Amino acid sequence: MKSALLASLFILAACAQPTPTPTEAPTSGADPAPYSATIFEVKSDAKASQSRLDDERPNIIFVLTDDQPYETVQYMPTVRDVLMKDGVNFENGFVTTPLCCPSRSSILTGEYAHNHQVLTNRMPLGGAPKLDDSSTIATWMNDAGYRTAYYGKYLNAYEDLKPYGYVPPGWDEWATLLDAAFYNYNISVNGNVETHGDTPEDFCADITTRNAVDFIAESKDEPFFMVVGYYNPHSPYFWAQRHDEQFRANSALTAEPYRNPSFMEEDRSDKPQYLQDLNSIAVSKIDITYKQILRSLLSVDDGVASILNALDKTGLREKTIIVYLSDNGLTVGDHGFGLTKNCAYESCIRVPFIMYAPGMFPARTESSFVANIDLAPTFADLAGFTAPDTVDGTSLLPLLKNENITWRDDLLFEHWPTEDGVGADIPEFYAVRNAEWKYVEYSTGEKELYDLVNDPYELNNLAGQPEYAEMQAQLEQRLIELKKE
Repeated sequence: MKSALLASLFILAACAQPTPTPTEAPTSGADPAPYSATIFEVKSDAKASQSRLDDERPNIIFVLTDDQPYETVQYMPTVRDVLMKDGVNFENGFVTTPLCCPSRSSILTGEYAHNHQVLTNRMPLGGAPKLDDSSTIATWMNDAGYRTAYYGKYLNAYEDLKPYGYVPPGWDEWATLLDAAFYNYNISVNGNVETHGDTPEDFCADITTRNAVDFIAESKDEPFFMVVGYYNPHSPYFWAQRHDEQFRANSALTAEPYRNPSFMEEDRSDKPQYLQDLNSIAVSKIDITYKQILRSLLSVDDGVASILNALDKTGLREKTIIVYLSDNGLTVGDHGFGLTKNCAYESCIRVPFIMYAPGMFPARTESSFVANIDLAPTFADLAGFTAPDTVDGTSLLPLLKNENITWRDDLLFEHWPTEDGVGADIPEFYAVRNAEWKYVEYSTGEKELYDLVNDPYELNNLAGQPEYAEMQAQLEQRLIELKKE
Protein backbone atom coordinates (compact mmCIF):
# COMPACT_ATOMS: atom_id res chain seq x y z
CA MET A 1 0.00 0.00 0.00
CA LYS A 2 1.40 3.38 -0.95
CA SER A 3 2.41 5.64 1.93
CA ALA A 4 0.57 8.49 0.23
CA LEU A 5 -2.74 6.72 0.79
CA LEU A 6 -2.13 6.27 4.48
CA ALA A 7 -1.15 9.90 4.81
CA SER A 8 -4.15 11.15 2.88
CA LEU A 9 -6.60 9.03 4.83
CA PHE A 10 -5.33 9.97 8.26
CA ILE A 11 -4.07 13.50 7.89
CA LEU A 12 -6.66 14.47 5.24
CA ALA A 13 -5.19 17.75 4.07
CA ALA A 14 -2.22 19.93 4.80
CA CYS A 15 -4.46 22.69 6.06
CA ALA A 16 -2.52 24.25 8.90
CA GLN A 17 0.63 26.18 9.66
CA PRO A 18 3.57 24.05 10.84
CA THR A 19 2.61 24.28 14.51
CA PRO A 20 3.08 21.13 16.64
CA THR A 21 -0.02 18.97 16.86
CA PRO A 22 -1.36 18.77 20.43
CA THR A 23 -0.80 15.43 22.08
CA GLU A 24 -2.57 13.66 24.91
CA ALA A 25 -0.72 14.59 28.10
CA PRO A 26 -0.92 12.83 31.48
CA THR A 27 -3.65 14.22 33.70
CA SER A 28 -3.09 15.62 37.16
CA GLY A 29 -5.71 13.36 38.69
CA ALA A 30 -7.86 16.30 39.81
CA ASP A 31 -11.39 16.64 38.48
CA PRO A 32 -11.92 19.96 36.69
CA ALA A 33 -15.11 21.93 37.30
CA PRO A 34 -18.15 20.72 35.32
CA TYR A 35 -18.17 22.10 31.82
CA SER A 36 -20.13 25.25 31.07
CA ALA A 37 -19.89 27.22 27.87
CA THR A 38 -17.59 30.22 27.63
CA ILE A 39 -19.69 33.19 26.57
CA PHE A 40 -18.28 35.94 24.37
CA GLU A 41 -20.42 38.91 25.34
CA VAL A 42 -21.80 41.51 22.97
CA LYS A 43 -19.95 44.81 23.03
CA SER A 44 -23.06 46.88 23.48
CA ASP A 45 -26.53 46.55 24.91
CA ALA A 46 -28.18 47.62 21.67
CA LYS A 47 -31.68 46.26 21.34
CA ALA A 48 -33.35 45.50 18.04
CA SER A 49 -35.42 48.39 16.76
CA GLN A 50 -39.20 48.16 16.84
CA SER A 51 -39.29 48.28 13.04
CA ARG A 52 -37.04 45.20 12.96
CA LEU A 53 -39.23 43.37 15.46
CA ASP A 54 -42.28 44.22 13.36
CA ASP A 55 -40.63 42.84 10.20
CA GLU A 56 -41.80 39.24 9.73
CA ARG A 57 -38.69 38.15 7.84
CA PRO A 58 -36.45 35.99 10.06
CA ASN A 59 -32.74 36.39 10.60
CA ILE A 60 -30.78 33.34 9.45
CA ILE A 61 -27.56 32.18 11.11
CA PHE A 62 -25.81 29.27 9.44
CA VAL A 63 -23.20 27.55 11.63
CA LEU A 64 -20.93 25.39 9.47
CA THR A 65 -18.27 23.07 10.89
CA ASP A 66 -15.44 21.31 9.08
CA ASP A 67 -15.10 17.51 8.99
CA GLN A 68 -17.39 16.82 11.96
CA PRO A 69 -18.34 13.17 12.54
CA TYR A 70 -22.10 12.74 12.78
CA GLU A 71 -22.29 11.32 16.28
CA THR A 72 -20.10 13.96 17.96
CA VAL A 73 -22.93 16.44 18.57
CA GLN A 74 -23.85 14.38 21.63
CA TYR A 75 -20.68 15.74 23.28
CA MET A 76 -21.55 19.40 22.59
CA PRO A 77 -23.76 20.51 25.50
CA THR A 78 -25.29 23.62 23.92
CA VAL A 79 -25.85 22.09 20.49
CA ARG A 80 -27.31 18.95 22.05
CA ASP A 81 -29.44 20.51 24.80
CA VAL A 82 -30.66 23.60 22.96
CA LEU A 83 -30.45 23.29 19.17
CA MET A 84 -31.27 19.57 18.96
CA LYS A 85 -33.71 19.46 21.86
CA ASP A 86 -35.73 22.49 20.78
CA GLY A 87 -35.12 22.35 17.03
CA VAL A 88 -35.75 20.10 14.05
CA ASN A 89 -33.08 17.39 13.97
CA PHE A 90 -32.80 15.84 10.50
CA GLU A 91 -31.51 12.35 11.23
CA ASN A 92 -31.12 11.68 7.50
CA GLY A 93 -29.10 14.78 6.67
CA PHE A 94 -26.44 14.30 3.99
CA VAL A 95 -23.90 16.06 1.81
CA THR A 96 -23.94 15.03 -1.83
CA THR A 97 -20.17 15.30 -2.34
CA PRO A 98 -18.33 14.53 0.91
CA LEU A 99 -15.41 16.92 0.51
CA CYS A 100 -14.98 20.46 1.81
CA CYS A 101 -14.95 22.69 -1.28
CA PRO A 102 -17.52 20.85 -3.43
CA SER A 103 -19.86 20.57 -0.46
CA ARG A 104 -19.51 24.24 0.46
CA SER A 105 -20.07 25.23 -3.15
CA SER A 106 -23.27 23.17 -3.16
CA ILE A 107 -24.39 25.04 -0.05
CA LEU A 108 -23.76 28.41 -1.72
CA THR A 109 -25.47 27.49 -5.00
CA GLY A 110 -27.98 24.75 -4.18
CA GLU A 111 -26.47 22.67 -6.99
CA TYR A 112 -24.93 19.22 -7.28
CA ALA A 113 -21.17 19.34 -7.83
CA HIS A 114 -21.55 18.01 -11.38
CA ASN A 115 -23.52 21.19 -12.13
CA HIS A 116 -21.50 23.87 -10.31
CA GLN A 117 -18.29 22.09 -11.44
CA VAL A 118 -16.29 22.55 -8.22
CA LEU A 119 -15.31 18.90 -8.08
CA THR A 120 -12.31 18.91 -5.73
CA ASN A 121 -10.49 21.20 -3.29
CA ARG A 122 -7.85 22.56 -5.67
CA MET A 123 -7.40 23.58 -9.26
CA PRO A 124 -7.71 22.44 -11.98
CA LEU A 125 -10.86 20.57 -10.93
CA GLY A 126 -11.89 22.55 -7.89
CA GLY A 127 -11.17 25.19 -5.30
CA ALA A 128 -12.55 28.70 -4.95
CA PRO A 129 -11.35 29.82 -8.42
CA LYS A 130 -13.72 27.28 -10.03
CA LEU A 131 -16.87 28.66 -8.42
CA ASP A 132 -18.96 31.20 -10.31
CA ASP A 133 -19.66 33.49 -7.36
CA SER A 134 -21.75 35.99 -9.35
CA SER A 135 -24.94 34.17 -8.35
CA THR A 136 -24.99 32.56 -4.90
CA ILE A 137 -27.13 32.65 -1.81
CA ALA A 138 -25.17 35.78 -0.81
CA THR A 139 -26.21 37.79 -3.87
CA TRP A 140 -29.79 36.54 -3.67
CA MET A 141 -30.17 37.42 0.02
CA ASN A 142 -28.48 40.77 -0.45
CA ASP A 143 -30.80 41.63 -3.34
CA ALA A 144 -33.74 40.70 -1.11
CA GLY A 145 -32.76 43.33 1.45
CA TYR A 146 -30.84 41.18 3.89
CA ARG A 147 -27.64 42.36 5.57
CA THR A 148 -25.11 39.59 4.89
CA ALA A 149 -21.93 38.41 6.60
CA TYR A 150 -19.46 35.55 6.30
CA TYR A 151 -16.96 34.72 9.07
CA GLY A 152 -14.37 31.94 9.38
CA LYS A 153 -13.49 29.38 6.73
CA TYR A 154 -14.85 30.02 3.22
CA LEU A 155 -13.64 27.78 0.37
CA ASN A 156 -10.41 25.86 -0.16
CA ALA A 157 -7.90 27.80 -2.26
CA TYR A 158 -9.66 31.06 -1.39
CA GLU A 159 -6.18 32.55 -0.96
CA ASP A 160 -5.59 32.02 -4.71
CA LEU A 161 -8.32 34.48 -5.69
CA LYS A 162 -7.14 37.87 -6.89
CA PRO A 163 -6.70 40.37 -5.42
CA TYR A 164 -5.44 38.75 -2.23
CA GLY A 165 -8.25 39.13 0.29
CA TYR A 166 -10.91 39.29 -2.44
CA VAL A 167 -14.50 39.70 -1.19
CA PRO A 168 -17.05 37.79 -3.30
CA PRO A 169 -20.24 39.55 -4.44
CA GLY A 170 -23.16 39.81 -2.05
CA TRP A 171 -21.35 39.97 1.28
CA ASP A 172 -21.72 43.19 3.32
CA GLU A 173 -19.34 42.01 6.05
CA TRP A 174 -16.48 39.62 5.45
CA ALA A 175 -13.78 38.18 7.73
CA THR A 176 -12.52 34.86 6.40
CA LEU A 177 -9.38 32.77 6.70
CA LEU A 178 -6.68 33.27 4.09
CA ASP A 179 -4.64 30.52 5.75
CA ALA A 180 -6.32 27.36 6.97
CA ALA A 181 -4.80 27.35 10.44
CA PHE A 182 -5.79 27.72 14.07
CA TYR A 183 -2.89 30.04 14.94
CA ASN A 184 -0.48 32.18 12.88
CA TYR A 185 -2.83 33.02 10.03
CA ASN A 186 -4.18 35.90 7.97
CA ILE A 187 -7.81 36.96 7.66
CA SER A 188 -9.38 39.07 4.94
CA VAL A 189 -11.47 41.66 6.78
CA ASN A 190 -13.58 43.28 4.09
CA GLY A 191 -10.61 43.00 1.74
CA ASN A 192 -7.96 44.17 4.20
CA VAL A 193 -5.46 41.61 5.48
CA GLU A 194 -5.41 41.14 9.26
CA THR A 195 -2.64 39.01 10.81
CA HIS A 196 -3.07 36.84 13.90
CA GLY A 197 -0.35 35.18 15.94
CA ASP A 198 -0.07 32.36 18.45
CA THR A 199 -1.59 33.78 21.63
CA PRO A 200 -4.69 32.21 23.19
CA GLU A 201 -6.68 35.24 22.00
CA ASP A 202 -5.71 34.45 18.39
CA PHE A 203 -7.39 31.04 18.33
CA CYS A 204 -9.34 31.20 15.07
CA ALA A 205 -12.60 29.72 16.39
CA ASP A 206 -12.80 32.44 19.03
CA ILE A 207 -12.08 35.17 16.48
CA THR A 208 -14.92 33.77 14.37
CA THR A 209 -17.25 33.79 17.37
CA ARG A 210 -16.34 37.36 18.34
CA ASN A 211 -17.05 38.56 14.81
CA ALA A 212 -20.41 36.78 14.78
CA VAL A 213 -21.45 38.21 18.14
CA ASP A 214 -20.46 41.74 17.12
CA PHE A 215 -22.42 41.42 13.87
CA ILE A 216 -25.57 40.44 15.76
CA ALA A 217 -25.21 43.47 18.03
CA GLU A 218 -24.80 45.74 15.02
CA SER A 219 -27.77 44.30 13.09
CA LYS A 220 -30.66 45.79 15.00
CA ASP A 221 -32.50 47.52 12.16
CA GLU A 222 -32.71 45.02 9.29
CA PRO A 223 -32.92 41.25 8.77
CA PHE A 224 -29.57 39.53 8.42
CA PHE A 225 -28.07 36.38 6.93
CA MET A 226 -24.80 35.26 8.53
CA VAL A 227 -22.53 32.28 7.89
CA VAL A 228 -20.34 31.30 10.84
CA GLY A 229 -17.79 28.93 9.31
CA TYR A 230 -15.70 27.22 11.98
CA TYR A 231 -12.48 25.52 10.91
CA ASN A 232 -12.97 23.12 13.85
CA PRO A 233 -12.69 20.19 14.17
CA HIS A 234 -10.49 19.78 11.07
CA SER A 235 -7.05 18.24 11.47
CA PRO A 236 -4.59 18.85 13.08
CA TYR A 237 -7.21 19.09 15.86
CA PHE A 238 -6.31 22.14 17.90
CA TRP A 239 -8.52 23.43 20.69
CA ALA A 240 -8.73 26.48 22.92
CA GLN A 241 -6.43 26.33 25.93
CA ARG A 242 -9.42 26.60 28.27
CA HIS A 243 -10.45 23.13 27.09
CA ASP A 244 -7.12 21.43 27.79
CA GLU A 245 -8.53 19.11 30.44
CA GLN A 246 -11.84 18.18 28.87
CA PHE A 247 -12.30 14.56 27.73
CA ARG A 248 -9.26 13.40 29.66
CA ALA A 249 -9.42 10.53 32.11
CA ASN A 250 -10.67 12.52 35.10
CA SER A 251 -12.65 15.16 33.26
CA ALA A 252 -16.23 16.10 34.03
CA LEU A 253 -16.75 15.64 30.28
CA THR A 254 -15.88 12.08 29.30
CA ALA A 255 -16.34 10.00 26.18
CA GLU A 256 -16.17 6.31 25.46
CA PRO A 257 -13.87 5.28 22.60
CA TYR A 258 -15.71 5.44 19.29
CA ARG A 259 -16.86 1.99 18.20
CA ASN A 260 -19.47 0.59 15.86
CA PRO A 261 -19.70 -2.78 14.08
CA SER A 262 -17.70 -1.46 11.10
CA PHE A 263 -14.83 -0.22 13.29
CA MET A 264 -11.53 -1.57 11.91
CA GLU A 265 -13.44 -4.01 9.70
CA GLU A 266 -11.17 -7.01 9.27
CA ASP A 267 -12.74 -8.84 6.34
CA ARG A 268 -12.74 -6.32 3.50
CA SER A 269 -12.61 -8.90 0.73
CA ASP A 270 -15.97 -7.72 -0.63
CA LYS A 271 -14.91 -4.07 -0.67
CA PRO A 272 -13.30 -2.09 -3.54
CA GLN A 273 -9.61 -2.77 -4.07
CA TYR A 274 -8.47 0.58 -2.67
CA LEU A 275 -10.04 -0.34 0.67
CA GLN A 276 -8.69 -3.88 0.62
CA ASP A 277 -5.21 -2.43 0.17
CA LEU A 278 -5.54 -0.09 3.13
CA ASN A 279 -2.87 -0.40 5.81
CA SER A 280 -4.09 -0.62 9.38
CA ILE A 281 -3.75 2.28 11.79
CA ALA A 282 -3.18 1.89 15.51
CA VAL A 283 -6.45 1.90 17.41
CA SER A 284 -4.80 3.88 20.20
CA LYS A 285 -3.99 6.67 17.74
CA ILE A 286 -7.59 6.79 16.53
CA ASP A 287 -8.85 6.91 20.12
CA ILE A 288 -6.54 9.79 21.04
CA THR A 289 -7.47 11.71 17.91
CA TYR A 290 -11.18 11.21 18.57
CA LYS A 291 -10.84 12.91 21.95
CA GLN A 292 -8.94 15.74 20.29
CA ILE A 293 -11.84 16.18 17.86
CA LEU A 294 -14.30 16.37 20.75
CA ARG A 295 -12.10 18.87 22.55
CA SER A 296 -11.85 20.99 19.41
CA LEU A 297 -15.64 21.04 19.07
CA LEU A 298 -16.09 22.65 22.48
CA SER A 299 -14.98 25.97 20.97
CA VAL A 300 -17.81 25.63 18.47
CA ASP A 301 -20.21 24.86 21.30
CA ASP A 302 -18.99 28.00 23.08
CA GLY A 303 -19.66 29.88 19.86
CA VAL A 304 -23.23 28.62 19.62
CA ALA A 305 -23.83 29.54 23.27
CA SER A 306 -22.39 33.01 22.63
CA ILE A 307 -24.61 33.48 19.57
CA LEU A 308 -27.69 32.51 21.58
CA ASN A 309 -26.65 34.91 24.34
CA ALA A 310 -26.20 37.74 21.81
CA LEU A 311 -29.63 37.04 20.34
CA ASP A 312 -31.14 37.23 23.82
CA LYS A 313 -29.34 40.48 24.63
CA THR A 314 -30.62 42.08 21.42
CA GLY A 315 -34.11 40.60 21.70
CA LEU A 316 -33.73 38.69 18.43
CA ARG A 317 -33.81 35.02 19.43
CA GLU A 318 -37.44 34.54 18.44
CA LYS A 319 -36.77 36.32 15.14
CA THR A 320 -33.84 34.08 14.21
CA ILE A 321 -33.34 30.65 12.65
CA ILE A 322 -30.08 28.85 13.42
CA VAL A 323 -28.97 26.13 11.02
CA TYR A 324 -26.18 23.75 12.09
CA LEU A 325 -24.32 21.54 9.61
CA SER A 326 -20.94 20.01 8.83
CA ASP A 327 -19.50 20.25 5.31
CA ASN A 328 -18.90 16.49 5.34
CA GLY A 329 -18.73 13.57 7.72
CA LEU A 330 -15.61 11.70 8.83
CA THR A 331 -14.67 8.09 9.35
CA VAL A 332 -13.24 7.25 12.77
CA GLY A 333 -11.80 3.81 12.09
CA ASP A 334 -14.90 2.75 10.13
CA HIS A 335 -14.17 -0.04 7.63
CA GLY A 336 -10.46 0.16 8.49
CA PHE A 337 -10.07 3.79 7.48
CA GLY A 338 -8.25 6.11 9.81
CA LEU A 339 -9.95 9.47 9.44
CA THR A 340 -11.16 10.30 5.95
CA LYS A 341 -14.18 11.91 4.38
CA ASN A 342 -14.58 11.34 0.65
CA CYS A 343 -15.99 7.82 0.73
CA ALA A 344 -19.49 6.57 -0.09
CA TYR A 345 -20.04 5.02 3.33
CA GLU A 346 -22.46 6.51 5.86
CA SER A 347 -19.76 8.00 8.07
CA CYS A 348 -18.60 10.19 5.15
CA ILE A 349 -21.92 11.36 3.70
CA ARG A 350 -24.10 11.71 6.81
CA VAL A 351 -23.70 14.93 8.79
CA PRO A 352 -25.24 16.75 11.76
CA PHE A 353 -28.16 18.69 10.24
CA ILE A 354 -30.21 20.81 12.66
CA MET A 355 -32.59 23.75 12.26
CA TYR A 356 -33.46 25.67 15.41
CA ALA A 357 -36.28 28.22 15.45
CA PRO A 358 -38.18 28.23 18.75
CA GLY A 359 -41.77 29.26 18.27
CA MET A 360 -41.58 28.96 14.47
CA PHE A 361 -41.35 25.21 13.90
CA PRO A 362 -42.29 22.27 16.14
CA ALA A 363 -39.26 20.60 17.73
CA ARG A 364 -38.82 17.01 16.64
CA THR A 365 -36.61 14.47 14.91
CA GLU A 366 -37.35 14.42 11.17
CA SER A 367 -36.57 11.33 9.08
CA SER A 368 -37.00 12.79 5.57
CA PHE A 369 -33.96 12.75 3.26
CA VAL A 370 -32.38 16.21 3.17
CA ALA A 371 -29.06 17.47 1.85
CA ASN A 372 -26.74 20.45 1.61
CA ILE A 373 -28.22 21.30 -1.81
CA ASP A 374 -31.51 22.08 -0.03
CA LEU A 375 -30.10 24.91 2.07
CA ALA A 376 -29.91 27.69 -0.54
CA PRO A 377 -33.55 27.29 -1.67
CA THR A 378 -34.60 27.00 1.98
CA PHE A 379 -32.86 30.25 2.91
CA ALA A 380 -34.50 31.93 -0.08
CA ASP A 381 -37.93 30.62 0.89
CA LEU A 382 -37.50 31.80 4.48
CA ALA A 383 -36.53 35.25 3.19
CA GLY A 384 -39.65 35.44 1.04
CA PHE A 385 -38.37 34.81 -2.48
CA THR A 386 -37.86 31.89 -4.85
CA ALA A 387 -34.36 30.65 -5.62
CA PRO A 388 -33.24 30.60 -9.29
CA ASP A 389 -34.17 27.65 -11.49
CA THR A 390 -30.53 26.52 -11.45
CA VAL A 391 -30.85 24.99 -7.98
CA ASP A 392 -31.07 21.22 -7.68
CA GLY A 393 -32.24 21.25 -4.07
CA THR A 394 -35.70 21.82 -2.63
CA SER A 395 -36.85 24.19 0.09
CA LEU A 396 -37.18 22.49 3.46
CA LEU A 397 -39.78 24.97 4.69
CA PRO A 398 -42.74 22.56 4.24
CA LEU A 399 -40.87 19.94 6.26
CA LEU A 400 -40.00 22.48 8.93
CA LYS A 401 -43.68 23.36 9.20
CA ASN A 402 -44.44 19.63 9.48
CA GLU A 403 -46.76 19.79 6.48
CA ASN A 404 -48.02 16.59 4.87
CA ILE A 405 -46.21 16.71 1.53
CA THR A 406 -44.66 14.33 -0.99
CA TRP A 407 -40.89 14.33 -0.54
CA ARG A 408 -37.92 12.76 -2.32
CA ASP A 409 -37.16 9.08 -1.83
CA ASP A 410 -33.44 9.11 -2.61
CA LEU A 411 -30.30 11.17 -3.17
CA LEU A 412 -27.31 11.19 -5.49
CA PHE A 413 -23.74 11.13 -4.15
CA GLU A 414 -20.59 11.73 -6.19
CA HIS A 415 -16.82 11.96 -5.78
CA TRP A 416 -13.84 12.79 -7.97
CA PRO A 417 -10.22 11.96 -7.04
CA THR A 418 -8.23 15.03 -6.08
CA GLU A 419 -4.70 16.10 -6.88
CA ASP A 420 -3.73 17.34 -3.42
CA GLY A 421 -3.67 14.02 -1.60
CA VAL A 422 -7.17 14.19 -0.12
CA GLY A 423 -9.05 11.21 -1.49
CA ALA A 424 -6.57 10.81 -4.35
CA ASP A 425 -6.70 7.02 -4.07
CA ILE A 426 -10.47 6.71 -3.80
CA PRO A 427 -11.72 6.18 -7.36
CA GLU A 428 -14.38 8.39 -8.88
CA PHE A 429 -17.79 7.13 -7.81
CA TYR A 430 -21.49 7.81 -8.13
CA ALA A 431 -23.99 6.44 -5.63
CA VAL A 432 -27.71 6.44 -4.93
CA ARG A 433 -29.15 5.97 -1.45
CA ASN A 434 -32.76 5.54 -0.39
CA ALA A 435 -34.28 4.49 2.93
CA GLU A 436 -33.47 0.82 2.38
CA TRP A 437 -30.63 0.50 -0.12
CA LYS A 438 -27.36 2.04 -1.23
CA TYR A 439 -25.75 1.36 -4.59
CA VAL A 440 -22.29 2.61 -5.64
CA GLU A 441 -20.51 2.52 -9.02
CA TYR A 442 -16.77 3.20 -9.23
CA SER A 443 -14.81 4.29 -12.29
CA THR A 444 -12.81 1.07 -11.85
CA GLY A 445 -15.92 -0.96 -12.67
CA GLU A 446 -16.30 -2.07 -9.06
CA LYS A 447 -19.75 -1.89 -7.47
CA GLU A 448 -21.27 -1.97 -4.00
CA LEU A 449 -24.82 -2.76 -2.92
CA TYR A 450 -25.98 -2.62 0.70
CA ASP A 451 -29.24 -3.56 2.38
CA LEU A 452 -29.33 -0.71 4.89
CA VAL A 453 -32.28 -2.16 6.80
CA ASN A 454 -30.51 -5.39 7.71
CA ASP A 455 -26.93 -4.14 7.31
CA PRO A 456 -26.85 -0.48 8.40
CA TYR A 457 -23.08 -0.53 8.89
CA GLU A 458 -22.43 -1.70 5.32
CA LEU A 459 -20.51 -4.85 6.13
CA ASN A 460 -21.88 -7.18 3.42
CA ASN A 461 -21.57 -6.07 -0.20
CA LEU A 462 -24.40 -7.72 -2.16
CA ALA A 463 -23.43 -6.42 -5.61
CA GLY A 464 -23.31 -9.16 -8.22
CA GLN A 465 -25.21 -11.72 -6.15
CA PRO A 466 -27.99 -13.29 -8.28
CA GLU A 467 -30.72 -12.98 -5.65
CA TYR A 468 -30.24 -9.20 -5.61
CA ALA A 469 -29.89 -8.71 -9.37
CA GLU A 470 -33.33 -7.14 -9.79
CA MET A 471 -32.75 -4.60 -7.02
CA GLN A 472 -29.32 -3.78 -8.39
CA ALA A 473 -30.77 -3.22 -11.86
CA GLN A 474 -33.42 -0.86 -10.48
CA LEU A 475 -30.81 1.19 -8.63
CA GLU A 476 -28.51 1.24 -11.67
CA GLN A 477 -31.34 2.80 -13.68
CA ARG A 478 -32.15 5.28 -10.93
CA LEU A 479 -28.51 6.32 -10.75
CA ILE A 480 -28.53 7.06 -14.49
CA GLU A 481 -31.57 9.29 -13.98
CA LEU A 482 -30.09 11.17 -11.02
CA LYS A 483 -26.84 11.89 -12.84
CA LYS A 484 -28.84 13.77 -15.49
CA GLU A 485 -30.35 16.20 -12.96
